[in-house]
Amino acid sequence: MNKKFLILLISFFIISCQSDKKEEGKPTELKDLKSIIPIEKIWSKKAFSDFPIGEINIVFNQENIFLFSEEGDVSALNLLGKEVWTNNFDEQISSGLGYGFKSLFFATENGKIVSLDGESWNKLLESNVNAEVLSSPSTNGVIVAVQTSNGKITALDFNDGSFKWEYQSTVSPLSLRGTSKPVFDKGFIFVGFGNGNLVKIESRSGVVQWEVPVTVSQGVSEIERMIDIDADPVIAQNGLAYAVTYQGDLSAIDIEQGRTLWRNPTSSTKNIIHTKNTTFIIDSSDTVKSYDGVKGNILWVLEDLKLRQLTSPKKYKNYLISGDYEGYLHLIDLNTGYIEGRTRPSRQAVKEVFVHKDIFFSLDDSGRISALKFKWL
Repeated sequence: MNKKFLILLISFFIISCQSDKKEEGKPTELKDLKSIIPIEKIWSKKAFSDFPIGEINIVFNQENIFLFSEEGDVSALNLLGKEVWTNNFDEQISSGLGYGFKSLFFATENGKIVSLDGESWNKLLESNVNAEVLSSPSTNGVIVAVQTSNGKITALDFNDGSFKWEYQSTVSPLSLRGTSKPVFDKGFIFVGFGNGNLVKIESRSGVVQWEVPVTVSQGVSEIERMIDIDADPVIAQNGLAYAVTYQGDLSAIDIEQGRTLWRNPTSSTKNIIHTKNTTFIIDSSDTVKSYDGVKGNILWVLEDLKLRQLTSPKKYKNYLISGDYEGYLHLIDLNTGYIEGRTRPSRQAVKEVFVHKDIFFSLDDSGRISALKFKWL
């Protein structure tokens, strides 16, 4: 059986299983808020006519928001929502955009990595990694790194697109439909794989420094033993790396030694937020949790949004922002876990939330993006 078809079939089965679990309990009804932060919508416009098979991501520089379509359109809006430019590259884009060092990057469905010049925004380089890419490319200005769906990370030269090195992880029999994005930090790359391992690699040479299991697989069937890392790892200034798995654990790992300091049982495919010494996640039941990032103990738990199909959270000011299936955005106080604000820019389910400067953005299922901010800003 075709591997891609098998992954799609299993992904559908898993989503069906998750949906069945959610039907056991209805999404939590929203409670009235005693006080609410005043939020205003700045602008809203249709930005996507379709979505890619992989990560949905938009990126920013100081002046612009960069968007894309599956059909190969890449465009820039200014912060007021006005189109600055648009180019069509006649490619089927498979994942979100990457941006760094005045260059844009995207991956295509046939395994090409394309970079755009940061002045003309025309195609600059094109390389082929010969595999499906579902997460956006990352760069440190020396190499461009991508993880492919076959459990491989490939490094390409930033300037000429030539092959530098690759690392192949052990591939699990079954995995979720998605991969985490490589994260650069001080000359190293940290990447989570579908087998549940977090790997530290020297970015110039490709030499592995350590490989650590974030969790230990359990269960009788292959589906029960799935422990993918789909969320991007977080490399914190306290010397720890944080990673979370599906059906496993949230773990804190010493960056230098690769030693696991603590594990806390949880299941999530949503990205982690870390501030100072506090770590935040939204688990598979849409329970929001705050952890002491050093000791691993839970500081607070918010269950008021359970089963509301929350997006990955973003940090905005002193709040976590996450969107839900009814189009609401929720602002959760980082210190207390209380919901301090709520707004509904759309009646469509929120697909992703993004933050740039003093503005936060909601992308809904119809492809409409809305820009919002606190009224006093």
